[in-house]
Amino acid sequence: MEDRVVCTCLDITYNTIKEAIENGAKTLDDIKDETEAGTICGMCEDEIQEILDELVK
Repeated sequence: MEDRVVCTCLDITYNTIKEAIENGAKTLDDIKDETEAGTICGMCEDEIQEILDELVK
């Protein structure tokens, strides 16, 4: 489900967030800076954090 949309405001997918993590993003703020996900309404912030917790070791 890597093509699922995480941030509906900006149509940002799981894969885009995963790529940002692979490129060095380690925090929610890093993801926001890199992808702009979570910067409009903020409803996806918890899901972005879950992805971070899952992928960042």
